[in-house]
Amino acid sequence: MKTPSSRETAALFSRFGIQRNARPQGRLDLWARCAIRLIREIRDEAFSRVGIPWQRRLRAWRHGFRPVYAAVYGLDENDPAFFVPDFAYAYRCYRMNGFWNPIIGNKLVVSDVLSAHGIPHPRVLGIVARGRVIEAAASWRQTNASLLDRWTQDRNRVVFRPHWSGGGEGVFFVGRNATDWHVNGRAATGEEVYSLIDGLDRYIATSLVDQALYSRTIYPHTTNTLRVLTLTDSDGPFLANVVHRFGTSRSYPIDNFHQGRGGICAAVNMSTATLGRALSLDASHARVWQDSHPETGSRIEGVPIPGLANALEGVLAAARCFPEATCVGWDLVITDSGYSLIEANAPPGIVVSQAHEPLLANPRVARYFKMYGFRVPVGTRRPSGEPLAVNPEP
Repeated sequence: MKTPSSRETAALFSRFGIQRNARPQGRLDLWARCAIRLIREIRDEAFSRVGIPWQRRLRAWRHGFRPVYAAVYGLDENDPAFFVPDFAYAYRCYRMNGFWNPIIGNKLVVSDVLSAHGIPHPRVLGIVARGRVIEAAASWRQTNASLLDRWTQDRNRVVFRPHWSGGGEGVFFVGRNATDWHVNGRAATGEEVYSLIDGLDRYIATSLVDQALYSRTIYPHTTNTLRVLTLTDSDGPFLANVVHRFGTSRSYPIDNFHQGRGGICAAVNMSTATLGRALSLDASHARVWQDSHPETGSRIEGVPIPGLANALEGVLAAARCFPEATCVGWDLVITDSGYSLIEANAPPGIVVSQAHEPLLANPRVARYFKMYGFRVPVGTRRPSGEPLAVNPEP
């Protein structure tokens, strides 16, 4: 059926007595958000003290990349045309999801939607609003101290994170044993913990998800997550990229591969459900490839990920719950009994998603980004010349 013109739609509204929506569509607001994000990227770059030679910096800027991310991508060897540029992404990313960005970014809202569709995710214990802990159940009138005592009984740990955040900002973990409290593994008094919670606002408290044996064997001190990037085109949501992050003592208490510092990330072979080599940056911002975890010595490359196919189907089911959020980064934990979706990120950071393979080397992904004004390369092959083996045409 042919799509009606705006005039034809207006005539139908008039015929059936439907009041026209005269509110602006918010294009200017989205443009302003993108402009502000771009300005922040440029500001952060201007004050960055990263030790990268000027020649490499200038080359990265010329192609639209921040130098530290260009180091992650290995642009000295790889063709920049196959990677989504940092500054172009900053200028366009908010327009991809539009006003669904704050919906996806609100962890309480996403939790409620996932619960309604039976998708596994951490149990929401409550929220913190202006220092007051409000329990998810009806008995929220208890004091903050009594709620924390109950949530952490039996050595349970509680995760506190802001409603709207990214990059691990503001996240911390609270637990206790028979006699002592601890925050992010550091000893604390009960008074310090209660005071910390009293100073929070717009936080959500959830139970901690126990990761699967393979993951805690590789690195047991952080919850190690898969970052799954989903995109949605006219054929529906699809998997654009999957990588696995692992924490280190530098990234503790989280596993973030933020700006190539701290944690490490490993490629994921979706066909065989196994881990590939892990990547990190050394002090000179050169890429370091590792078959095993640098601190525990546990093998990474070739390790199978149990239940990966089922977990990725769950991510696609979650993406279908938010049809107008076309670009989402999902944090996924594999457990011994299945999986759990920790959170959603929109617009997502895509550095970790391009650490092992450029996004625009995939023709379906390239078509998606082209819809939003990105330049995409001609051809459908990797810079190495090898044909793509993932995400075939729908």
